[in-house]
Amino acid sequence: MINKEFGSDFHSCNKEFILNKKQNFFFDNKDFSFFLSGRSALYALIKYGVENYGWTKVYIPSYYCQDVIESLSELNIEIIVFQSNPDDLLLNYDFFEDNKTSVFINVNYFGVKKINTEIFKKTVIVDDLTHCIKEVKESRSDYVFGSLRKQLPIPLGGFLYSPHKLKLPKGKGSILADQAAENKTLGMFLKNEYLQNRFLNKDLYRSYYSKAEEQLIKLYKDYKLPSLAENILETLNVEKILKKKESNIKLALKHLENYLSYLFSAKESSLGLLLLFDSNTQRDFVRRKLIQSNIYPAILWPNQKTDIDINYQNRFLFLHLDYRYSEEDIIYITTELKKSIQECQKQKL
Repeated sequence: MINKEFGSDFHSCNKEFILNKKQNFFFDNKDFSFFLSGRSALYALIKYGVENYGWTKVYIPSYYCQDVIESLSELNIEIIVFQSNPDDLLLNYDFFEDNKTSVFINVNYFGVKKINTEIFKKTVIVDDLTHCIKEVKESRSDYVFGSLRKQLPIPLGGFLYSPHKLKLPKGKGSILADQAAENKTLGMFLKNEYLQNRFLNKDLYRSYYSKAEEQLIKLYKDYKLPSLAENILETLNVEKILKKKESNIKLALKHLENYLSYLFSAKESSLGLLLLFDSNTQRDFVRRKLIQSNIYPAILWPNQKTDIDINYQNRFLFLHLDYRYSEEDIIYITTELKKSIQECQKQKL
């Protein structure tokens, strides 16, 4: 790539990570149901459970994507948010009613940490594997769902699956969803052209991303995955994409061996490189420095509600190390990160 930048949204996929005719599709099992987003998949599942199984309560950890929680509020089910975050799960099992009309959302935080739900005997367990897609077929929960576009280069998408072969809802079509997929796909194509220096108008490709996101805000209900996005998904070598991410994380950890105290996790299975700073001041300083080097970190997740969760939100920083990046890129990212931390240390922030 000639125009170098790291992080933010995916561009269209390189040929290296496209399936050939002899390779199997990761989601080849017919028991998968695909939706517009992970949020739509969960909405569809809870709606289906309320209508068909009489679900009455859904337990959701407080440190979570707040838009997902809000999207469920119009359904006829009690939403119970319990205090929990990636650093301290704080689970008091006596708090929960263990019965067949209760649902427990078990979030796999950043691919490295989740709650042990084996104590529940009757509660419906739903794993959110957005951050760890590769564990989908290893789960023993009643249901599994997640977003696809957090780890894979598709315009939008979410999935729903049942390890126990339970019946799954199907999504409904939407013209607006089709338009969102078209806008995002065009943005991804133009971004790839920009990175290859074959297209110079960065604001234009970003406008297509923004337009798609504005459309998605209105589409949190049970909408199915548009055919355009599904066709792209079926071409992806998902296993190769995920393995490349893990090898990049392994390399990054090697180059950060003297900075491991800044990492929330040093596991190769992580979603990416997740840092936890002592203060918001330190985090924001390092974030600004990285952006100056065209490295665009993310904050997972913004808009938390409780003081405890806001404190963690303000100290977490996430760096993408996915399949898009070469060994040279990983060395650049980790070098700039170390420089930023060193300067932060010098200023005694």
